[in-house]
Amino acid sequence: MRRPVRALRALRDFAFGSCLALAAALPAQAGLTNDVPSCYAANRIDAPPVAYDQLIYVLIDQTVSLDPTLQRSVLDNVQSMMMPGTKFVIAEFSAFSQGHYLNVLHTGVVERPIPASEEGNVVMSRLRDFRTCMQQQLVYGQKLALATTAQVLKSGTSNLDQSDIMMALKTVAPAVAQDKAAHKLVFVVTDGLENSSVTSFYARNAVRHIDPAAELKKAHDNNLFGDFGSARVYVLGAGVMQAAADGSAAQRNGYRDPKTLMDLKQFWDGYFSRSNAQLVEFGEPALLKPLSW
Repeated sequence: MRRPVRALRALRDFAFGSCLALAAALPAQAGLTNDVPSCYAANRIDAPPVAYDQLIYVLIDQTVSLDPTLQRSVLDNVQSMMMPGTKFVIAEFSAFSQGHYLNVLHTGVVERPIPASEEGNVVMSRLRDFRTCMQQQLVYGQKLALATTAQVLKSGTSNLDQSDIMMALKTVAPAVAQDKAAHKLVFVVTDGLENSSVTSFYARNAVRHIDPAAELKKAHDNNLFGDFGSARVYVLGAGVMQAAADGSAAQRNGYRDPKTLMDLKQFWDGYFSRSNAQLVEFGEPALLKPLSW
């Protein structure tokens, strides 16, 4: 047999079997290393120096509960970025307490194919097996990323008291900056409403009017800026609020006035700019344009 059966069987089972069952069966260290079997290794073909040139880092706020339409938008956008030559990371966060914390759930690489100019250097039978493996690997990677994202979105809740958004972003920034990908994209699913020991964007069961400059100073004074290595950033879910049980009519309807949302966007634009990243779109709450490199 020319190829390791175990790796190909894993790809095939994942592609055509139960995605959630296989994801649950992955080892405890899943997420810290590449959870997608390599087609180069499976077919004993020398891998290229760089197996991917694109990185998508999906960071999901556990304190946000999205409606089905927004959840579908998250999944559609993640799927659209899953293509050959892409590394993906799916992580979740809330506050560093209450049994919730920043956690990388899965990391995977959908490898770049063999360049056409080099296919002649590979035995034809092995090349055929490699192409089949690559098709299965793409499905494997897509399903792993989507199943993991869907599980996190489903478990989202607005019942958690705190959300350390800036600390989570600062924590993951080095991994993004140090990654060897030429194109880096960070997809943050969050309401953008910091509620930590540093500051809170809430007041009386509603989003408060913040002073972006004052809040950025707090971030600076508490060393909460990171370095994302010039990554592109998209935010989906900004300003999402569950309807309050009491209070004004606006609070009971979960209303956010335009000035409040503009200030929120200005703050996060400033935060990412100071963290060596470009905020491409700030979905309030939906994205008006799809993710793109």
